[in-house]
Amino acid sequence: MSGEQGLWSVEVADLPEIEVTSQPALLVLATEDDGPIGWAIVFPEGDFWLIRNSARTMTHGSSLSILTSFWASVFDCEVGRPQLADPPTGVRG
Repeated sequence: MSGEQGLWSVEVADLPEIEVTSQPALLVLATEDDGPIGWAIVFPEGDFWLIRNSARTMTHGSSLSILTSFWASVFDCEVGRPQLADPPTGVRG
């Protein structure tokens, strides 16, 4: 196995847990028609990084209020906390 192959075989569940005193929040940007269109990582200090699915771009912002008002308006979307949908009947997770 080459070193590159080893890099790509890592799973999140395989990584060690690291103790921290605070952690960022993960938010989802979604539209009624298209579902999730992006994700935001909001740091405890209040600033955030916005990652859009379609453009694969990252945008930095200085406050949660900018994310929920300005960017939500620009993308005509709702900003909220992600919740996993129930799997269709007969599908196991």
